[in-house]
Amino acid sequence: MRTLRKTIVAFMLALCLLPLAAEEGTKLTYDDLKDSLTLNNPDILQAIEDHRTASLDVKDAKANYHPQISYTLAGSYVYNHQVMPMPVKDMASDMMQDAATAILGDYAGLIDLNDFGLAITPPGYTQGGSLIPITFGSMIDMLPDNYDFAIDTNAPYFNAQLSLVQPIWTWGKIGASVDMYEEIEQAMALQITDTEMQLDVQLKAYLASLYYLEQIDGILAEMESDAAELVALAEGSSETGIMLATDAAEARLTARQLELSRTQIQNQISTILVSLENMTGIEDITLESIDFTPDEAFFMEIANADRNLLEVQATSNSSLNMQMLNHMLSATESAKSAADRSMYWFPDIALSVSANYTAPMNSNWVSQSGWGVTVAVGIQGSIWDGGKKLNDQDRAESAVASAQIARTEAVNTIKSTLNDNFTSIDLALANISYQDANIALLEEELSNEELKLELGAGSRSDVLQKRIELGQARIERLTNCITLAASAYTVEYMTSYTGQ
Repeated sequence: MRTLRKTIVAFMLALCLLPLAAEEGTKLTYDDLKDSLTLNNPDILQAIEDHRTASLDVKDAKANYHPQISYTLAGSYVYNHQVMPMPVKDMASDMMQDAATAILGDYAGLIDLNDFGLAITPPGYTQGGSLIPITFGSMIDMLPDNYDFAIDTNAPYFNAQLSLVQPIWTWGKIGASVDMYEEIEQAMALQITDTEMQLDVQLKAYLASLYYLEQIDGILAEMESDAAELVALAEGSSETGIMLATDAAEARLTARQLELSRTQIQNQISTILVSLENMTGIEDITLESIDFTPDEAFFMEIANADRNLLEVQATSNSSLNMQMLNHMLSATESAKSAADRSMYWFPDIALSVSANYTAPMNSNWVSQSGWGVTVAVGIQGSIWDGGKKLNDQDRAESAVASAQIARTEAVNTIKSTLNDNFTSIDLALANISYQDANIALLEEELSNEELKLELGAGSRSDVLQKRIELGQARIERLTNCITLAASAYTVEYMTSYTGQ
């Protein structure tokens, strides 16, 4: 039963990890898409992992404040082949002297043992049975000076060692390192928020584009129908001589252009839908499954906002982008501080404690074991390394200068980007205003053409051509609405605009 319960839980967890799919008949709102984006987007997940890594770097840096404790356990087998020389002559002489002392007592010192000996007749000696004196000295001379004895010893041993190293004084290098990694960690935390904001802007821009592109596609469909009817009328009139052949060719060209334009719009829609699926992790998103209407009043609010104030907000130290840049600048300054404290003649002081225990692996290991404890205070520093530390110091100074340059460049880029988007907003609004007037005029002209047609004074071709012109004006207006939305959302992101 417990195994079955675990299997069911594992299955449910696996289902939770599967990509979501847009259910048929349900509508995906902006909030639905944003929630899914926050949970599933690879860029956000990567930013979270980057922050996690930065947090671990901070912990590693702080760990240098604490003692570093390590141990070693080792087993060894020692085979020792020793050759021991034995001084035979010296040993024999000493033995004879000891024997004489034991027998003669104090008189032994009066006798030269080298001259003291025996008179013997060696076996087989036939020259009158003469005696041959054999002295101890001559006997010792017959011996070799040394005799080498080979001794083989072997035994297994085990060794245990525990060591501790505690930094006492490092001239602030550890603190500077901790400061550097903490600044990076804070920048990575802000990077998560920044990534979410960027993707939020991109999501709203995509949804606004789909909203307007869907209308453009509908208008193009109507224009295609009008163009097809116009081509049929033009070809019929050309055959009867009412219209020129060039007029019919021009009508066919217009129809072909509209067909290509609609294909391009549909491709753009498909591309955006795929991008939405990749961003949010939701599969099978369609135009029909999205419920989103751009807030055009918000676009006007952005357009009418105090632009100088927005620029100040975007470039102030409280803005998200500037906070990240300031943290990275502080990180390079901390790295330079660490490099300054690592220069020559700046020794580190540390306490070192080690304990070791060694014993043979046999039944008598207790009596033959040995142990020891060593306590030491060490000082280590660099006097000269060919100038590497000077290079490290210069490199750190260069990193600080580069960070300052990047910050200044970022401020200029923010100002330039804001100005470009404000210009795009102004141009889009101007074009929208122009197209509104143009659409009103074309609608009136179309109404007149339709009235003339009803009265028999006009032609169907003129009505169709006017409807195509009206469709083109509406498409132009919607295209500018897409530009307006993208620029307004970009300004919102860069300035963290929350409304007036």
